[in-house]
Amino acid sequence: MLSPNDVLIHSLSGSQGLLNRLCEDLKPAEYLYRPCYGANCAAWVLGHLILSDRSARGRVGVTDLPALPEGFEKRFGRDADAPKATEYGDMTILLPLFNRQRQLLADKVKGMGADELSKPVEPPHPMFSQVWSLVNLMGLHVMLHGGQISSIRRSLGRPPVM
Repeated sequence: MLSPNDVLIHSLSGSQGLLNRLCEDLKPAEYLYRPCYGANCAAWVLGHLILSDRSARGRVGVTDLPALPEGFEKRFGRDADAPKATEYGDMTILLPLFNRQRQLLADKVKGMGADELSKPVEPPHPMFSQVWSLVNLMGLHVMLHGGQISSIRRSLGRPPVM
């Protein structure tokens, strides 16, 4: 029988797999491409997703968060200038770093009991109220931003991945 953990892990791993397929053939310069004015580039999207998974792990009680490269949080933050930047450093580290962060989140979720998954999230957030809903949102969040990368791919002349 399927457990709630299995469903959450499927959401996390399925969205991770799609993100990898969307990014695996992008060249470093293509990570900076914006299909229209004001659009996010794939580099910022990946950095944002890395920071989001990191934040989620902190909210579900993980205290041992591996260090990020110096200046990463500022470079990929949500302040007005970060998503508009034209330089994000070494693009080749982004997908492996996302995969590492996602695996750490999935590992935490695998070992959580029903009581832990049902705990309220502190501080409260309008998009999720309990740990399970935060974890599920992380899968949905990647899918939302994966759509942005799909548009980038198509505007670069790449075929769809699904």
